[in-house]
Amino acid sequence: MVKWIKLTVINDNKPNSSLLNDWGWSILIETDKWVLLYDADTEPRIMENNIKALGIDLNRIDAAFLSHYHADHYGGFKYISEIRRGLIVYVPDVDDVLRRWGLNPVTVRDSKEVLEDAVTTGVMSGMGVYEHSLIIKLSGYGSVVVVGCSHPGIDNIVKRSHELLGDVYLVIGGFHGPSRQQLDVVAKYSRYVCPAHCSGDEARHYVSVAYRDKYCDVKTGTVIILPMS
Repeated sequence: MVKWIKLTVINDNKPNSSLLNDWGWSILIETDKWVLLYDADTEPRIMENNIKALGIDLNRIDAAFLSHYHADHYGGFKYISEIRRGLIVYVPDVDDVLRRWGLNPVTVRDSKEVLEDAVTTGVMSGMGVYEHSLIIKLSGYGSVVVVGCSHPGIDNIVKRSHELLGDVYLVIGGFHGPSRQQLDVVAKYSRYVCPAHCSGDEARHYVSVAYRDKYCDVKTGTVIILPMS
């Protein structure tokens, strides 16, 4: 299990005045064992600007992960390919984009370990989209779940993560405009709940009020160190 995790939000729908921003999602995951780029926003120029402004060294990245094939999650990989040609990107479906840009997409349909102590949920479907999420084993605390847009349902993803690896310490990413009932399920299984990207203001507000001690505010440039102090 990893001893610590650092999450750096490269882009989120919620802006930060010191960084560029658009509708999209990208987060850098650093641990004591590896570094992974999860999704890559919409625009290459925003990825380039924010990566440089945040002091991120792309040469340290061991692999990348694409949650699903929507442009607000893969568009910025075009910039990544200019710096890290041949980088492995774990994808949920047959690729027709990333390989043309010089990256190395690896299709992962079933739940499996892609990096040490990092497991995919396996491909889940919802709203006509094939999507997978990443579960990271954090020593002594449970699992950290990183999601893209949660088309299969954020409640279903969290329950799948719990079935695979037990207690969920934190879940972060786009929850796709979830109902309060779905958020109640997420809060039931998770110590910390961090709605971002397509979650919507209503979901953010509901979690911040109903589960104040679990809520994490996320925006472009947010850095979260785990375990929480």
